[in-house]
Amino acid sequence: MPRSPAATTRNTSCSGGPVLARYLGSKQAIMPELLATVEQHAEPGAHVVDAFSGSLAVSLGLKQAGYRVTANDINLFSAVLAEAYLLPAEPPETDAHALLPARRVKEYLPVARRITKELSGEPGYAFLGEPEWRARYENYLTVQTHLANLTPGQLPARHRKTHFFDTYCELGSNSAYESSRGAKGHRRFFTPENAHRIDLAVNQLRAWRRADRIDRQTYALLLANLMRAVEKVSNTQGTYHDFPRDRWDSRALRPLRFDPPALDPYLGGVGGHTVGVERDTLDFIGEVDGHSVLYIDPPYNFRQYTAYYFLPNVLCRYPEMDDVDEYFANVRYVRGQNPEDDFTSTFCKPKRFIADMHELIERAACRTVVISYFTGANHWSSFDTGPNDTGRELLSELLSGDLFEPGSLSVLEVPRRNYASYGGYTARTVHELLLVAEKKQGEERGTTKRAARRLRQLA
Repeated sequence: MPRSPAATTRNTSCSGGPVLARYLGSKQAIMPELLATVEQHAEPGAHVVDAFSGSLAVSLGLKQAGYRVTANDINLFSAVLAEAYLLPAEPPETDAHALLPARRVKEYLPVARRITKELSGEPGYAFLGEPEWRARYENYLTVQTHLANLTPGQLPARHRKTHFFDTYCELGSNSAYESSRGAKGHRRFFTPENAHRIDLAVNQLRAWRRADRIDRQTYALLLANLMRAVEKVSNTQGTYHDFPRDRWDSRALRPLRFDPPALDPYLGGVGGHTVGVERDTLDFIGEVDGHSVLYIDPPYNFRQYTAYYFLPNVLCRYPEMDDVDEYFANVRYVRGQNPEDDFTSTFCKPKRFIADMHELIERAACRTVVISYFTGANHWSSFDTGPNDTGRELLSELLSGDLFEPGSLSVLEVPRRNYASYGGYTARTVHELLLVAEKKQGEERGTTKRAARRLRQLA
């Protein structure tokens, strides 16, 4: 009896929520307050810049609110999410017949149609009421179902690689590590079954990309959905900087599953969105055209996000690599990252933070600046020391300085619970600060060397 496709599952839970849920510092919890703040300073359809877009929660919220969005982040996965969800106004025009053998289309298209029928009328799937969009989605799900049920024999021999199993599963031949303190072990981000499934998916995507057979939107949406599936079965506590050494997170023991993406929150809008691909924001911002609001959610402590979220970046980089064998031969550290992919942000350094913020704002062609800052563990405090107002004071001084209209600064405190519990620290109430100020325009915008020096000294 033939095996029935089962790895693409129905998911009827939908909102405009984050496309990646387990993301450190996500602003999903304060989106109502953030959007209300932006609305005070930007007309409908105005251009808003998300300068550190990360998991894209804010960019997508801005898109849904009717703004033209520019998103940028140093992490490649953020750009892939933007290609999948921010840039498009319509579902992808997936050509299942160009990607799959006729027998696979014959097998999986009825499955896609059944799932689509079940989803019709559910939250997040109203777009299926448009016949053309429904047909596009059925073709997309046909390809996703193939990706979810792939077997090694269906891949070209040269694409039957096992790098995720070898490197990130404890049974893998490339999984051994030795920490800086001398501890030895094997990486265990994924169970063997899930690691094999990830290998099959990324190698199929790579085969299509190398042969130039897949359109960019379909490719980005498949890759974004793979990231979501991988996130749900990763043996981590939210980041990929490390993994539990002596146990499994219960979520990691589940099988890798692909959910049909709910696209309602991401379709339509004013269009004209743009995305920076792995750009240093300090360099990128000078290329961005005039915008009503510059939203800055900077790194606010020591954590380097290219290290903490290197695995989503590897997933996104893999299909584009020229030589995957060479890349994985050079992975290092306990986590298994290729050092070439690491980027040290100077925004993470207390001595550079304020000066870099000043430079970023000075280069931006914006009218209003909105900054998120966190009163939990930040540049000047930690979970064991408790809150510290240094960051708030320095940012307030920056936004009251030479770049800004006098008296325009306002600060909104949004309380929330922080549930980080490592090291024995329990949940506590912290505040997300939204600091807002109007930037001087034209002749009034100039800055002095003395002011810049003063900011560096304060930092």
